[in-house]
Formats: sequence, structure tokens, C-alpha cells
Amino acid sequence: MPGDQDDVDALFGGGPAPQAPLPAKSSADSRKEARVRANWPARVLLAADRFVALNVYDLSESGIGLISDVGIPAHSVLTIALAVPGLDHPSRVVPVSGTIKTSHMTVRGHFIHCGGSWVQLPASSRELIDQWVRRLRK
Repeated sequence: MPGDQDDVDALFGGGPAPQAPLPAKSSADSRKEARVRANWPARVLLAADRFVALNVYDLSESGIGLISDVGIPAHSVLTIALAVPGLDHPSRVVPVSGTIKTSHMTVRGHFIHCGGSWVQLPASSRELIDQWVRRLRK
């Protein structure tokens, strides 16, 4: 029977995503809500079935900040998959997928930061992310 780790492996097969070395700070994207720090693995789907591993470094109710070793196109709608920790059992991962519209790409040192707004996210996934945002704001 497939377990949580099997689900994660299916979403995130491949090498580990880079660790976010910098604190979250204001950027050029259009989010109005306060952001919270996160360090969750994620992947985006680029053209031609090319996946890019990255990390979530901040999030809010309306968007997400990402860090990568590879450039992510600005002003594009991309499919994203996140490994979100469970609220009651943070060691268990809840796979979340949806779409974002990227707003900017900024090079900071050896890493590329990208901001985006949620375009499509299932209601249960949106609620999970919103609950994490509220928890991390405390």
C-alpha cells in the first residue's frame, strides 16, 4: 500500500531542492498580506515536461516565494507541486498541486528568487496553506 513517502517520491523524485539561505523580505510581487517563512520542497513544471526542483521560502494567502538554482520565467502561469507538512503531524507530508502566475525573478547570489500568486488551488489545499500561514504568524 502506498504511503506518504511514496506520494512525496512521486511528486519530488530527483535531487534535493536548494536550502533557502536568506530571510524572506519584501519583493516586487503584488502580495498585500504579511508573509511567513517556510522551507518546503516544491517543483514547477516548465515547457516540454521539464521539472525544476525548488524551495518555498515564504508564503501568504495570495502567493508564494520560491528559491531555485534554475531560472523560472516571470509573468508565466506554471503548474506547481508542494510538499506541505501536515498540521497535526508535521512529519507527514500532504502533496499539494495547483498553478501560480509568476510575478518576478531576481538573482540573489547563487540563487534565483521568484514570486508568484495563486491562480488555481483546490479548496482543501488552499485551506491547508491558509492554516499554516495563520499558525506561522503567531
